[in-house]
Amino acid sequence: MARPDLSSDVRLKDYREPVIEFSCRRCDRHGAIERKLLVKAFGADVSFAVLRRRMAMGCERMQTPDKCGARFPCLGDTDGPDGSQS
Repeated sequence: MARPDLSSDVRLKDYREPVIEFSCRRCDRHGAIERKLLVKAFGADVSFAVLRRRMAMGCERMQTPDKCGARFPCLGDTDGPDGSQS
């Protein structure tokens, strides 16, 4: 099964793996979260874009030109917002 691209409006209900990886290229934050816990907390219809913002809360780079590098590597989201590799 091909993994969906994060740039599309992928929702939690579209991703069926039991664990979802999260990491930041810039500040070296990373972790893995059980999908069922995310569904319980946010609902199955939440988009990965919303989850990304929630996971990056507290990142001082969210509103700066340096930008936050938060991503979901399990979705194949390895490119930056401009399409370049970081």
